[in-house]
Amino acid sequence: MGISFTKRMRFNYFNFSIIFIAGSIFLSGCGNKNKTEAAEFFERGNYHFKKREYDRAIELFSEAIEKVPDFADAYNNRGLCFEKTGNLEKAMMDYREAVELDDSFDQAKLNLAASYVHLGDPDLSQDLFKQLEKAYADSSQFYDYRGQYYLQKNDPDRAINDFQTSITLNNGTAESFTNLGYAYYQKRNFEDAKLNFEKALNIDSDFSFALNNLSATWSQLNDWVKALNYSEKVMKENPNEIQFLNTHVLNLLENRSFKEANSLIEKALKLAPENPYSLRNAAVYHIKSEQKAEAKQILLNIEKENPEVEYLYYYLGISAESPASACNFFKTGSMIGDLRSKQEYDKCK
Repeated sequence: MGISFTKRMRFNYFNFSIIFIAGSIFLSGCGNKNKTEAAEFFERGNYHFKKREYDRAIELFSEAIEKVPDFADAYNNRGLCFEKTGNLEKAMMDYREAVELDDSFDQAKLNLAASYVHLGDPDLSQDLFKQLEKAYADSSQFYDYRGQYYLQKNDPDRAINDFQTSITLNNGTAESFTNLGYAYYQKRNFEDAKLNFEKALNIDSDFSFALNNLSATWSQLNDWVKALNYSEKVMKENPNEIQFLNTHVLNLLENRSFKEANSLIEKALKLAPENPYSLRNAAVYHIKSEQKAEAKQILLNIEKENPEVEYLYYYLGISAESPASACNFFKTGSMIGDLRSKQEYDKCK
């Protein structure tokens, strides 16, 4: 199961809006002809960016940089295009170059901080957030980004404070309520998580991340029928998104739709053979097929690299050979907030 948070994290959602520089640019240095041509390329790049023609915009911003190599705004905006096309490493490098060229370029600093979070390197963004705190005191985007930073640092209380501030400043978006819901989910406060995912869906009823997260929350509350209802909605629009697919497969397994689940497990393993949630689901299928030894071996392999996988210790307990071994696994699961493990561990006492 996974609730969605952009990229590296196994759950939640990060709204990764980016700061775009538009308007007239005044350049220093280089010849007048180069400056004029660079400005023209920059404006044309902005035009194509706004039309979502990102590859063409990248070409034009690159032309501007070739004419004026210290053109910080062009680096920033080219980084946005790379971000939009999924090339996160190149985006980060362009934001970093923009900041190195102009240390007063706060917009690029915020994009750089967010890109570090997006790439799963939150420690690199810490100093940037400190530098920007005063300048962006009234920016909902700043609090969204820093809240995401706190989530990756496993500090949901500070994340909640930042997401709530963001919502106060922007009256709440589907993305910000989804982020807030995940912070509550991280605290294992599933009722407040559910409430915020529902608020997100009141704003955008088709918002896939909120639907997926609400599905995961209903599974935590042990209502697998409702969990399946929401994951089915997600799958209609996102049939090949691995995190959504894995959420849906587990719901199918727990609703005893084994044939469909097995077909989708095969699909998931083709899409991402090493994905621990896909492997976890394959193990659950073995458990449901009374092949517990095979299931346990898969789960133990997952534990070596990804002990955080949702319900891992619950299913290890279910696949255990003896009651004592099962209780040890349930105990471990209950200690990390797995309600299903806790329920089983309570029976061991």
